[in-house]
Order: sequence, then C-alpha cells, then structure tokens
Amino acid sequence: MRKRNGRGDALRGLLGRNVKQFRVTAGLSQEKLAEMADISIPYLQSIERGAVWPSPATLAGLACGLDVEPSELLASGAAVSQEIRKVVAKLGKDITALVGRSVKTLNGITPNQK
Repeated sequence: MRKRNGRGDALRGLLGRNVKQFRVTAGLSQEKLAEMADISIPYLQSIERGAVWPSPATLAGLACGLDVEPSELLASGAAVSQEIRKVVAKLGKDITALVGRSVKTLNGITPNQK
C-alpha cells in the first residue's frame, strides 16, 4: 500500500475553500447550494471543510450551482479570480453610467457656455 503524502489532503482542502468562496461570492447559503447540487447540507459542509472527496457527478452539480466550470473548483486562486471579475464588471458598469451622464451634461452645454 502506498503511503499518503498529503497531496490529496491539500487538493481536498483547495476544493473546499474554492467551493465555499464561490458560494459566498454568489450569495448562496449552504442550504441553497446543497439543494442545487442535490446533496445534503452536512455533505456540503464536509466538502467545504476538505474532509471528503466528492464524486464527479457531485462536482458537476456544485459547479453548475455555482455557475463556474468544474475545473475552476480545483484551480488555485480561482475564487479570488471570480471575485476580481465581478468587481471589474461592476466598475465597468459604473464607468459606463458616469460617461453617459457626462455626455448628457456636455450635450446640454451650448458653444457659448464654455
């Protein structure tokens, strides 16, 4: 029998952290995500703690519920990247609105009002 080297533990921990961060970022409760992934709340809690390794079907269900690719659940820094994408998207909307208001203001100024 091969001796465990801890890499599996680290990968389960990474998966658990990513699932939890994606869930929190998405504004989902454990109850809601568990329902979406068709698993029990205690099982989701075990996944988030890194205590269990879910089946491929469960990984797919979690990814679907979190609106991410399954591979993102195992990527280092993936949850942080998702948070950054959301902030950038919001900034883009804010900048677009600001530019729109500025253009409307400028359009209201006649050439003699400089």
